[in-house]
Parts: sequence; structure tokens; C-alpha cells
Amino acid sequence: MHRISYLLSETDVNKSFEYYKKVSSLSDSLHFTFGKALASTNLGILLSSAGNFESSTKAFFQAIELAKSCGARRVEAVALNNIGENFASLRDFDKCRKYALRAIEINHSIKAWRGVALNYELLNRCDLEQGLYANAQMNLDSGMPYALQTNDNYVLSQFYLGYGKLHAIRNRYDSASYYFNKAILTAVEAGDIRNEFQAYLAEARYMKRIPVHEKTSLLARALQLADQTHFAEGRAKALEQLSAVYDEMNNKDSSMFFYRMFRSVRDSLFSENNRRNTIVNEYQWAINIKELENSNLKQVAAAQKKQIAIKNILLFLIGIGFLLSLFVAFLLYKSFQARKIKNESQYKQRLAETEMQALRAQMNPHFFFNSLNSIENFIMQNEKKLASDYLNKFARFIRSILDSSHNDLIELNKDIESLQLYIDLEQLRFNNKFTYCCSVDPRLVQGEYYVPALLVQPFLENAINHGIGHSVRADLRICLQIKLVNDKIHYIIQDNGIGRDQSRIYNQLNRPFHKSVGMKLTQDRISIFNQESGSSDNVKIIDLFDEDHNPAGTRIEFAIKCVTHANPQGHPGG
Repeated sequence: MHRISYLLSETDVNKSFEYYKKVSSLSDSLHFTFGKALASTNLGILLSSAGNFESSTKAFFQAIELAKSCGARRVEAVALNNIGENFASLRDFDKCRKYALRAIEINHSIKAWRGVALNYELLNRCDLEQGLYANAQMNLDSGMPYALQTNDNYVLSQFYLGYGKLHAIRNRYDSASYYFNKAILTAVEAGDIRNEFQAYLAEARYMKRIPVHEKTSLLARALQLADQTHFAEGRAKALEQLSAVYDEMNNKDSSMFFYRMFRSVRDSLFSENNRRNTIVNEYQWAINIKELENSNLKQVAAAQKKQIAIKNILLFLIGIGFLLSLFVAFLLYKSFQARKIKNESQYKQRLAETEMQALRAQMNPHFFFNSLNSIENFIMQNEKKLASDYLNKFARFIRSILDSSHNDLIELNKDIESLQLYIDLEQLRFNNKFTYCCSVDPRLVQGEYYVPALLVQPFLENAINHGIGHSVRADLRICLQIKLVNDKIHYIIQDNGIGRDQSRIYNQLNRPFHKSVGMKLTQDRISIFNQESGSSDNVKIIDLFDEDHNPAGTRIEFAIKCVTHANPQGHPGG
């Protein structure tokens, strides 16, 4: 009866539920633990199909405890994998991987190769949803030998479906079509309606080049299969995709029609969940008892750990007493060494400050050259009034640089004002081609925090000249975010320009002999200011991509230590 219930769980939910109740009742009357574990597993599957993932997961945990008590490791692995399936539906992919990997360990140990194949296929789906396509390929390739070994069409259909999605994502549409068709044929041969449904749904979603009428035909077939099997969640997915397709066609009436049907199905889904939640309450008492037992075991383990810790402390004190006489003998020597280390530290601090001043001396000519070049270009290409406005802002910006040149550190608020002046200049130079936003942690605005002057400016300059300047997009923007995290000031500079790869190609064609030093100098300034040994990883440069994996800009992240006031000489004071 359990096998009948399991086989019907994806085709006829109502009949499957009736057989589940019979299995549960008989197992209880016979005190048959293995049967209880099977029944709890099927309950979890049925609740998951209805979208009640919370109650479903509780049923699977109950199945795991029952399976452990009777040594049913295969049932334990099935329940673990299904918990992973629930977290995948909830888009918590880290937890999904956690349970899938635990299931793989058990299935390997008992040589349950069908289970191993299904576990790898679940890992592949997690990777696909997160855009980790190399990992998805690796998990498919790892699981495929086990799928072939089982020669189970249900499992093979899922792997063909996974390969079809990957090929479609990589724009290999002929290969993708081959695998999608193979997935459908394999599912049809096995009479597996659920996998056939998933194949139609995936083909409509991932095959971007197929005509719209073909997409609607695939989704209509998927909806028909979902209706046939009373698969509420699947019906909702098909209706949602149909609404999206008609919206792309600008057929608002059909789009709204299917969207309303989708919402109706979702509402009925929650209503069905409320009915089935009562069943899970029967298992709650046993789960609470198990949690209490686990809590008691933890308390015993903690007491034992405390006793061991006390013994270790006593042994440590005995050792300290033995070494105390030696420590007194070396006390004067240690004091001498401490003074020596302190003097060396002060020397290194002075050396670091000297290096920082030298780097700033290199950076200022670099920046002034770019600024004067910008003024020249603007004057030659724009009206006199705009040129005058530009020169006025440039003069204010030069004054802010001169004011800050006497100190290594300036107030954060003044540094932000200088950056705004610089952005105003660049927006004028580029005819307001881009927008700029700056978000600052209120704690930084209200407090007195000091930072190296114009530390962020080279990154903004790089984003404008290399990312924004070469782009033809209409919604270009640069965002600066400054926040206080764990006594460090974190900077994030993000643009939606052409990205580093396209910029590199452009510079090779148009400026083959140009060598930029601003970014390198700034990384060195950050490294010296933070008193770090190197600058290779103190600045994170992250390439951004859109949904089609096309370049979509660059994000730069770095952090500097907090300085809450500066001494009269301009050196860090605290």
C-alpha cells in the first residue's frame, strides 16, 4: 500500500492520500516502526506537492527519527533529499545543498545508486537557479553514471531535462532541443506525467528563440497535465508563465486572465494546506519528545565538558607554578624586548606615514593632469557660460584639495563634499550623461570620523572614464555607499557601464600606450593606511553581469580602519 501511495503521489493526489492513511493506521496498530517511517515520508511528499513546505518538512524530520530507530538508512536518505527539495522550492539553496550532501553520504554507504543520482540532480537544480552553471554541469556529469546504471526512465528524464536547460542557457538551442525532446520521450515511455510536465514548462522558459505561439502551446500542454494530475503547484507555475508570455505579446486581456487564474489557484492551494495541517499535529508530540531528549543529552555532554575543562585548568595551573621561577628570571629580559619592539613599531609607523605622503605626492600630479585635460576639452567643445561654470566649480574643487593638503586626514563630511564637487565637474564635462547617488551611514554623518583625503576619487574617475564614458546606455549611473561595519568604514562604488573587459578592449584600440597608475597608487595608500603588508587583496573589484550574462558594470569594495580624531600634526590619533 505504501508503494501504491508513492506511485500515485505525482498522478492522483487524492488516491495517494487515501493509501497513506491506510499505511499509517496499520503501522500504528502493529507498532511497526518501519511502516511509520514510510507513512511519514509519503505524508511529507503529499504536503510538499500542495505547497505546505513547513508541515512537509516536519513530517520528513519525523520520518528520519523513525528510520534511525529501526536502522532504515534508505528511508532516512529519501527524507533528507526531500527536505532539500522543500528548501529548493523556498529558494534557500544553501540548506538544500546541506541535506542533499548528507543524503549522498548515506546512499553511497548503502550503494543506493538511484538515490545518489537523484541527489546530484537536486544539487544541479540549486546551481542552475543561482547561475552557477559550471557547478551545475559538474553535478550533472557526476550523477549521470549512476542514472545510467539504474536505467530508470524517471531518473534519466530529469538528467536530460537538466542538460537541456544548460544548453539553452549557453545558447546551444539545437542541443537543448535534443535533450528536451529526449526528456519528454523518456517520461512518456515511463508514464511519468510529472517529469513530462516539467519538460514542457522548462522548454517554454529556457528556449528563447522559439516562436510565441509554440511557447503558448507548450504551456497549454503543461497546464493540461497539471489539471489531469490535480497538481496545484504545477498548475500555478504554468498559469504564471502563460500570463508572462501574453504580457510580452502586449496582449493585456489574456495576460490578466491567466494571472487571475494563477492567483485563484494559489489561494486554493493555501486553503488545502490548512486542511492538511491538522494531520501534522498528530506528529508534533513525538517531535517535541525527541527534542526534549536531545536537550537532555546536550546538558549531559555540557556537564562532562565542564568537568574536563576543570581538570585541564588544574593541570595548567600546576604547569604555571613550575614555570613561574623561570619567568621571574627572564622578567628583565622580557621588559627589554618589549621596549625594543615598541621602538621598532614606532619606527615602522613613521615609515608608513612617510610612504603615504610620498604616494599622495605621486597621485596629485596624476589627478591635476586629468582635470586640466578635461577643462581643455570642455572649453573647446561647449559654450562660454558653461565653460565659466565649469571653471568656477574647478576652482572650488582645487581649493578643497589645497585645504586638505596640510593634513593626512580630513573630516569624512568634507571629503564627501569634495567628491560631490568632482562629480559635478564630470557631469558637466559629459553633458549630464550619468547620474550619481551617495548613501552615507547616519552614524558616520553624526560622528567625527577622519579619512585620507580624496581616497575614493580615483575609483570614481576610473568608473567615469572607463565604464561610463564608453557606454551608450540611457540610464547610466554611479553609486557610492559608505557605511560603518565593525569599527571599519566600508566603501562600495558601483557603476552600470561597459565593464572591465569591454573597457580593456577599447583602450587597446584607442590608447595602446596609456598606462594607468591611479588605481595602483590608491590601493597602496589603503594598504599603508590600514598598516597591511600588501595591497593585492585589500580592494575587491567585482565584474557585474545581467540575466543574459552580458557585462553590466563594475563594483569596487574596500574598507579602512576608523579614526575618530586627528592630532595637530595630521597623523592618526585614535
